[in-house]
Amino acid sequence: MMIVVVWRRYLLIPRLTLAALGAPRSQSRAWERYWAGVTRTGPGGDVLWEADEPAENELLAEVLRRHADPDRPMVDLGCGSGRQAYALTGFASRVIGIDGSAAAVARASGAFTGLTFRVADIASPGLGERLHDEFGDANAHIRGVLHVLDDDARRAVAANVAALLGECGTLFLSETNHTGDPLDYLLDQGARPTRLPPLVHRLISAGVRAPRRFGAEEVAEAFPDDAWQVLEQGATEVYGVPLEPGGPVQRIPAWYAAVRTRRSRP
Repeated sequence: MMIVVVWRRYLLIPRLTLAALGAPRSQSRAWERYWAGVTRTGPGGDVLWEADEPAENELLAEVLRRHADPDRPMVDLGCGSGRQAYALTGFASRVIGIDGSAAAVARASGAFTGLTFRVADIASPGLGERLHDEFGDANAHIRGVLHVLDDDARRAVAANVAALLGECGTLFLSETNHTGDPLDYLLDQGARPTRLPPLVHRLISAGVRAPRRFGAEEVAEAFPDDAWQVLEQGATEVYGVPLEPGGPVQRIPAWYAAVRTRRSRP
């Protein structure tokens, strides 16, 4: 069995290279290309991570009730098609979804009281200060974003979050935490040397970076103890749509955390 897995890893590389031919190197362009090609969202749609399983939103609601002030605006950073932003309206009366892809934001936007969307790179220097100038101390939500960012981008996002939270805001994050490397992750998602599941192929052909693990160690690196308080964290799962029609919902190992800045008021 081990020999089969090793050969699958080895033979998968040419398949991935072929799938990514012509894809942009820029991650902002890759995500724009990805979202521009999406035709359906939600369960049964084209987006791998939009299974809408209740367990995720139940954990989110429980943690926010323990640690976040519902009277403050909620900013969903990396909102994609806006499904989590809509869910967050059950907690906060004002929700702002932000994503770097104009195609994603165009898909997300719609008439819904207290919910707005805008296009911005969440790693852009100064974004946190600009948002704080507009909304004051706010809460923030990040799901499935940090695990596809490099270390510099993670630090830039954390700096923006710190500015946005101010003294009273709380960040809830949830990221995949697969124990293997990106090839192991793709193998677990059904990637094979002879075939890539269509939902996986869509991401690779767009040029989107493969996810890395994000657990307690990565929380400590992105939100170091000298500047951040980890209010709680732990293992969980995020859910993905079935890789094949009629297949099971994906249950992907993940890590969640709720954090505040050290300058937060009790």
